[in-house]
Amino acid sequence: RQMCIRDSPELLEMQVLKKDNSLEPFEDKKIVSAIEKAAFRYDRIIPEETMTAMAETVKKRVENQEAVPVASLHELVIATLNSFGFKDVADSYAEYRYYKTTYAKTFEKIRQEADDVLRLGDRENANFDSSLVSTKGVLIKGYLTKELYKQFYLSKTEKALTERGDIYIHDMRDMILGSVNCCLLDVASILKGGFEMSNVEYTEPKSVHSALQVIGDITLVASAQQFGGLTIAELDKVLLPYVKKTWARAYEKYKETCGLPEEAAKKMAHAETIRELEQGFQSLELKLNTVTSSRGDIAFTTVSFGQWDPKLPEEEKEWLYEIDRIILTTRRNGHGARRRPVIFPKLVYLYDERQIKADKWSASLFEEGVKTSAQCMYPDWLSLSSDHGDVSKLFLKTGVVTSPMGCRAYLTPWQDPETGRYVTIGRCNIGAVSLNIPLLISLARTEHPTEWREKFWEILDNRLEVIREFLKKRYDFIRHQRASSNPLAFTQGGFYKGYREPDEEVGDLVDYMTASFGITALDESTYLWTGERMIDEGGKFAHKVLRHIQNRIDAFKAEDHHLYAIYGTPAESLTGTQARQYASFCRERGIDNVFEHTEHYDPMYFSNSFHVNVTEDITPFEKQDAEFESFHLAPGGHIQYVRLTNPENFEADAAIIRRGMKMGFYQGVNFDSAYCNDCGTHSNNVLNKCPHCGSTNLSVISRVCGYLGYSNMNGRTRMNDGKQREIERRISM
Repeated sequence: RQMCIRDSPELLEMQVLKKDNSLEPFEDKKIVSAIEKAAFRYDRIIPEETMTAMAETVKKRVENQEAVPVASLHELVIATLNSFGFKDVADSYAEYRYYKTTYAKTFEKIRQEADDVLRLGDRENANFDSSLVSTKGVLIKGYLTKELYKQFYLSKTEKALTERGDIYIHDMRDMILGSVNCCLLDVASILKGGFEMSNVEYTEPKSVHSALQVIGDITLVASAQQFGGLTIAELDKVLLPYVKKTWARAYEKYKETCGLPEEAAKKMAHAETIRELEQGFQSLELKLNTVTSSRGDIAFTTVSFGQWDPKLPEEEKEWLYEIDRIILTTRRNGHGARRRPVIFPKLVYLYDERQIKADKWSASLFEEGVKTSAQCMYPDWLSLSSDHGDVSKLFLKTGVVTSPMGCRAYLTPWQDPETGRYVTIGRCNIGAVSLNIPLLISLARTEHPTEWREKFWEILDNRLEVIREFLKKRYDFIRHQRASSNPLAFTQGGFYKGYREPDEEVGDLVDYMTASFGITALDESTYLWTGERMIDEGGKFAHKVLRHIQNRIDAFKAEDHHLYAIYGTPAESLTGTQARQYASFCRERGIDNVFEHTEHYDPMYFSNSFHVNVTEDITPFEKQDAEFESFHLAPGGHIQYVRLTNPENFEADAAIIRRGMKMGFYQGVNFDSAYCNDCGTHSNNVLNKCPHCGSTNLSVISRVCGYLGYSNMNGRTRMNDGKQREIERRISM
């Protein structure tokens, strides 16, 4: 509608001072137009005479001023709308008014972040090499997509709680893209019979060497269509058919073409197959440690292996052993003339005690695994045959292995309703949202000082509901993505029943996807609640929190029919982020941040998930005992690790691993593995200076949380400040 309002001479004499310091005449028709637009956004129609009256009210409030700042004028319009009873329109006007201011600030923030990446790099994720141009581009794009997601896809409550720090939405830069998180990609299904990737047809590999080359390509392409880790579960079983093809082809060559006797042909065929395996794994490791995916990061790849049926034919068991032995020796040998170590893929040994006792190949492989862990920290060890833990219970009941995704995420058990069969490979996680429990405790104490303990549980339940609503939106968002958004997963069989047409929606494939409720800083939370550290208090408060959250999640699962899980958050960059958010909350509320002046704590970081404080001076066995119950109360994401002061003691290492397996753990061992780039020697538990030549030119691999990363690369680190500080203070981790 066009407004026909005559400007008075008095109004023309008044001036409006704009943000660029220029002046323009005051026109009440502009006020009417702005009010009308605000009303339209709320589906309101305000009578013309009412809008005119409001413009007159504004005019009278400024008529004695020669120049009215535009910001003051906006505030007067908002106040006038409220005084006339149009609060919703006033809110709409304010939203638009502050929208432009907010976006100006947002883009200035993005510009500053971009400048920082270009000049200084980024250390939020140790998996990103921000010195690379390609990675810089991805990081800068991520700052933009994260801000877009926050502004347009989060509810007002979600946005407020993430900004203060009550909750943390992981990988927000990727959420707007509708991709999934960690996964167990079904590589065997992709390879079998051939597949299509990037509009190119791949035939099924005819040898184990070509299979490993193609698996490397699949890993890079698939990793780029998701965020989080990609696990190739039970890789030895995936490769076994291609090992047989290689051996058969080589045997035919030596027996028929070369005319060798049968035993000699078999021996030569065996040697050729071993050579292909060795070259294939060396090539795969180099590719996964040097070639970034189109996401800009090194593909966070995990490989699990080591479990097979002792009743298999001896020939098959021997080849499975050889595949796994070569995985381990390739990692121990490192690369290049100086045998420099690498960190990807993450290796996970699938430990079945019954199998090791019944099978000579498995017993020998266990020794190779211990030797490799003692030198390289990997493999981590997953218990399949314990009386404890969901993974062991499912394996003992059904024979189904649940490998970890990324550094510690696990799928919620799921049975195909059509077959009744438990399915793990070919499934994924869609994201995690973590709680800042220390902040929630302090919020309860400041807002309800006389009954804060009771109110804490109410606040916790409220935040769990907020996370639930967010994850429900995630399920719906992914449900309506086209299969072509992740073709290897949804059209080429990488995910279970993932053979959809490109234009089809993902649809009911979301039914087997897991979503995670994360927890961090239970040690700091225990101190706020009891005045004792978790190790002294025995973890009772932590266990109560975990059980409470699990009970709420169980109710949500029953009502929403989604596979929610409780997740012990790894907290890489989050370890420092949550500590800063908590410190900011304390300053705003005028309360004491006890972590700034309490022994064992440091204001730069919060503890990783349910783990005891890294400064605890306890033995590996004591740490295993201290974390046993918390580990099993967080089945959707957990790992247990201990620090080795003398990893060369293989017998002690094996005892720690075996004990962890009896306790049903996903077990890791920690130390700092240093390689001196000057004298070429390897050292353990060294961070900054070579003990052999005194050089500071070191490459140091440390455990980030559930995976390994470089805490020192020639005097620089890929770790954020909080994580680096935690690494420096470690005694028991």
